[in-house]
Amino acid sequence: MNLRVLCKLLGFLLAPFSLSMLAAAPFAMYYGEWAMLGEFVAASAAGLAIAGVLYLIGRTAKETIFRRETLAITGLSWTVAAAVGALPFYMSGTVPTYTDAFFESMSGLTTTGSTVLTAIEDTPKSLLFWRSFLHFLGGLGIIVLFVAVLPLVGVGARSLFKQESPGPVPEGLTPRIRDTSVMLFKIYAGLNVAETLILWVSGLSFFDALNHALATMATGGFSTRDTSVLAFASPVVEWVIVIFMFLAGTNFSHHVDAVRGRFTYFGSTEFRLYLGIVVAASLFFAAILSVSATTAVSNPAGINVRDGFFTSLALMTTTGFGTVDFDQWPHAARMVAIMLMFVGGCAGSTAGGMKVIRWVILMKVAIHELARNISPRRVTTLKIDGRTIPRETTHEVLVFFFLYMLLFVFGSLGIALLMPDQSLLSSITAAAATLNNIGPGLEAVGATMNYAGQSDAAKWLMSLLMLMGRLELFPILAMLSKTFWTRT
Repeated sequence: MNLRVLCKLLGFLLAPFSLSMLAAAPFAMYYGEWAMLGEFVAASAAGLAIAGVLYLIGRTAKETIFRRETLAITGLSWTVAAAVGALPFYMSGTVPTYTDAFFESMSGLTTTGSTVLTAIEDTPKSLLFWRSFLHFLGGLGIIVLFVAVLPLVGVGARSLFKQESPGPVPEGLTPRIRDTSVMLFKIYAGLNVAETLILWVSGLSFFDALNHALATMATGGFSTRDTSVLAFASPVVEWVIVIFMFLAGTNFSHHVDAVRGRFTYFGSTEFRLYLGIVVAASLFFAAILSVSATTAVSNPAGINVRDGFFTSLALMTTTGFGTVDFDQWPHAARMVAIMLMFVGGCAGSTAGGMKVIRWVILMKVAIHELARNISPRRVTTLKIDGRTIPRETTHEVLVFFFLYMLLFVFGSLGIALLMPDQSLLSSITAAAATLNNIGPGLEAVGATMNYAGQSDAAKWLMSLLMLMGRLELFPILAMLSKTFWTRT
């Protein structure tokens, strides 16, 4: 492990991240939050100082990086960024402890959307913008965004991009990895601008529209209101967010093709399954709500359909916004909600979860093995959209699925041990919500609740689950290995 090159790259990535805190300065000045302005300047200066020290330590190191350095820089950059990003929350006194500040920052960067804030509407506006901006930075990945705008990363950028790209088979869209990053960033930023303008003309204030657009396209879910999107009581706003949540959960390569004039969405098995699950789950929710004793009379069919689509997309794309307390839904609906948490969006999207493409591969492997048991001599190959699935990919997906489920089980157990007075369902869904980067779970961490009541130890564990879920396990698991840091 080349620790000096690691320090150099960490310092290089931390510097622009620290400067990005100043993006909240105009909001602090506009709303007259002069104390917060000072906190952002101080936090930015502290981050720049840390970045400078790290860069000086490794300034003479060669820029060539290998597999270990790639994994380390991926995991450490997110951890260090979350630690520095927590400073405005802690220094302003908005949260009581640094643990809470780190949890909020990590939740923002990993686009999880779990919050410890108990009075969101009383929180300084500039700080609310900062946590939404953390979503923006984490949406396509800190490293991917910086590769797009900072060419000095140069050597090793492709391996860094691969670690940041969610899904089992990330592919460059152009021959040069920086061109790919720039293209993705333009589409990502463009969709953020488009949603902001549409929400603004739909009746939201510019501040609310901007924050909710940043949270939607990053599939994060931080809101400026205590009751999330429900506070606006606007069907138009809800349907706009539904559309952009769906776009955010779609593989961005299809958006790139669309910009180039090629409509490739329905040519993808993953997209068709993604759309099918969304529609099926939404209609299931609507049907359940239509016959439920608590909602059949009070809610017209149109409201149930809208709540069904909004909730299914909020959970499946891991955005986590809320327009209804789905914790009060019938057990069958809550069970489907938990299942959606583990599906996730498409590979190459900003969504969390396991990703639809992995479920496609798992289903094909299961069908293949069933057919092989029926006809042992039959030779078949696994294909998706006419392309053969490499054996290495199926092996990686199977290993990922096993490790993911194992981490979920032990994460649930850990939270249950650290929160002994909490219900089992609360602990299980807290693990599911943080590992899958969703935000809300059920009961104590449900749609109308928050994570403030969790113990400090539980918050650190859930912060780790958020990070591992966002980076898809392997960089963090590798770093936790003793041999990873041993010189070879």
